[in-house]
Amino acid sequence: SLAVLASNAEPDLAGYNIYRAEEENASAEKWIKLNPKLHTPTTFRDDRVMVGKQYFYRLTAVDVFGNESARSDTVSETVNP
Repeated sequence: SLAVLASNAEPDLAGYNIYRAEEENASAEKWIKLNPKLHTPTTFRDDRVMVGKQYFYRLTAVDVFGNESARSDTVSETVNP
């Protein structure tokens, strides 16, 4: 599994959306949202991964009004056995 860390000090922050793709420059429709509802902890563990494979993640912050931020810079992780 992989852990992703988020940090945002905005007072109206409601939570995060976490997106994953298998290519860094994947088209928008290939980025899969991993959380069914807004994620509020600052860490996220991705257990749906395959050993030896590289995954790419982006986060968005969502405020209490439902406004979603632009996606964060891409972070990549390779799953180790």
